[in-house]
Amino acid sequence: MVEPVEGDSRFDRPLSRDVDAVLSSEEVRVLWDFVHGDIMSGPTRQRLQEYWGMCPRHSWAYAVAEIELWEAGAGARGGHQPFDLTVLYTDLLQTMAGRLSSGRRHRQIRSLERHGQCVICADVRGGTPSGIVVTHAGMDLQELTREANEMRFTTEWLIETRPLWAAAVCPECAKTWSVPAQPGTLPCRAHMLTGQAFSDAALELTRTMLVELAGQVRALTDSMTQSGLPATEPVNASWVKAVSWFSGWDFPLTLTRSS
Repeated sequence: MVEPVEGDSRFDRPLSRDVDAVLSSEEVRVLWDFVHGDIMSGPTRQRLQEYWGMCPRHSWAYAVAEIELWEAGAGARGGHQPFDLTVLYTDLLQTMAGRLSSGRRHRQIRSLERHGQCVICADVRGGTPSGIVVTHAGMDLQELTREANEMRFTTEWLIETRPLWAAAVCPECAKTWSVPAQPGTLPCRAHMLTGQAFSDAALELTRTMLVELAGQVRALTDSMTQSGLPATEPVNASWVKAVSWFSGWDFPLTLTRSS
């Protein structure tokens, strides 16, 4: 088998329910393993911090795998929610906010860059496994893949929270999808890197936004526990804003374009 590298065409496609863009069973296998423990590894968490999560495709695929396949839990939804993902993004948001608050301007801008490789791209091997492949808890990989690619619960959550996250869509991402951008919205991480030089005021606005968003994402994590408070509407939309800021808005805009 040939190990894929960053830039493999399989991973260049934005994730969607289109037949040529859905998750392969091998991607689901690696993501399901990741949700069940790989994320707890210290070296893995370090790689995630250096790369600011995963590549755009697998950032959203990670959310899809957890939301679609995790069927039990505390909180209002009782499962089908991105608990591990919100823990990770609370950390990433806080770390990024800290890096944007100190040092010289060029160092702050450079802190937006990814370093290393997407941990999922690095772990996916070969093509689609043949036959019945059993994964965690004796579950059939082909059935898990089918359920993940329905994206039922993910789509419902995105549609439910769209009035809130749509107000934060990056202006450049909005332009790509021909949707209206709200006045004063901030660019996502990738478009900050490719845009014009930013003023101290713009960087401070971004830092403040990230700190506020980190608090909301943390509240969403807490709402999925037995002792946590129920999530408010802004808190319910926070994970979408967090993943989108780091990896772009293509996925939520794609899944809700006909709603």
